[in-house]
Amino acid sequence: MKIKFFILIFFALFSTSAFAQPKALKIEHNDYKQYQQGERTVLTGGISQAQELPTGMYGMWQVKGSLIETNDYAKYAPNSSDIWVLRKDGNYVTLMNPQNGASATITVTAVQNNTATFVRGIKTFRSKETEEVTLTLEGDTFYGTDIIVSQTDDYGITHTTVARYKIKGVKISGQTLFSPNNTIRFSF
Repeated sequence: MKIKFFILIFFALFSTSAFAQPKALKIEHNDYKQYQQGERTVLTGGISQAQELPTGMYGMWQVKGSLIETNDYAKYAPNSSDIWVLRKDGNYVTLMNPQNGASATITVTAVQNNTATFVRGIKTFRSKETEEVTLTLEGDTFYGTDIIVSQTDDYGITHTTVARYKIKGVKISGQTLFSPNNTIRFSF
């Protein structure tokens, strides 16, 4: 009797979908349909060339920011003032703050004319912070936005805060867009 019961349970377990082969995964995008099977899926990727900031963005900047919106007004200051140094180190672009010693390699994600977007991120055991900056260069000044997303994990509960700043920078030193051959003409 025990053997028949064991065989019956064994047969029931292996005939259910819990132990069956994975079914095909159907992916639809617009009118394109593709079928992939779990173990046979091949991941592909490519390497893209790193984008460059516009030349005039490199150098030292006095940057002021004002908070536009956030979901945690206690965490983010309504106004900020920092020194940024944007420089190229080999194939990397680095953003440094000599006031507090912070330094981060940034990834330039988009450049169109004198507007550039770059991101930086830092991840620790229980937190992750990303920052996306979009700047438009006009001579020796820039303006744009700085979006900061901070996630912390408190024993399985994730807290996310977001802040968006309007920023403006004035060049202190470094490369400039103006060529020394430009002549300023006055008319009286």
